[in-house]
Amino acid sequence: MEKTKNIINSIILIVILLIFIIGGYILTKQMTKPEEETVSKPVQEETYKDIRADKTKDYIYYENEEETIESLDIITRDAYFNFESLAELNSVLKQENDSIRSTIKYEKDVESIPDNAEKNEEGIYSLEYREYADYNYGKYLSLVVSDYYYDITSDVVAKDVKSYVVDKETGQRISPDTLLAENILDMDKVKEMIKKRLNDTQTISDEKSTI
Repeated sequence: MEKTKNIINSIILIVILLIFIIGGYILTKQMTKPEEETVSKPVQEETYKDIRADKTKDYIYYENEEETIESLDIITRDAYFNFESLAELNSVLKQENDSIRSTIKYEKDVESIPDNAEKNEEGIYSLEYREYADYNYGKYLSLVVSDYYYDITSDVVAKDVKSYVVDKETGQRISPDTLLAENILDMDKVKEMIKKRLNDTQTISDEKSTI
């Protein structure tokens, strides 16, 4: 179980690093354009055609938020992409979240509870839950979806992680390969950047442990 947890946590870290690396690369390209381009004409912010289905809401928005376990900051909410073209994906995400909500088991429904159980005020014995993180880089939007399992007799366990990247000019999902190709990157270069980032993180961690 511990080995599986470590593997999934590593995958989550790599997915998030991939998003930050690609986003950082895109921003760096924008910031390092030749200076003469900005001297010859006024600097203008990049603008994108706004094709949101509901202009009063963000490109990715959340609804039906409720605090499930306050002491652990476990919050249940539904995530939506604000594009008509992604209605089917929104439906899938909603169905998945409804299924996750149905996993809640209360202490009153459990025959025996171990003495070492760390109870919560809500009386929840176990549940699965989902966390979201959204990012906006230029014309790209991404939603990282992380699933976890919790019960009062053990630590939180990471179960799965997946991400969705969308071109907000078209409202269409794009694959990681397409995203890399558009920004003149390849997977080998990304792996190299991730490896360097992980090594840098490990070095910082080692330095802190010697203080």
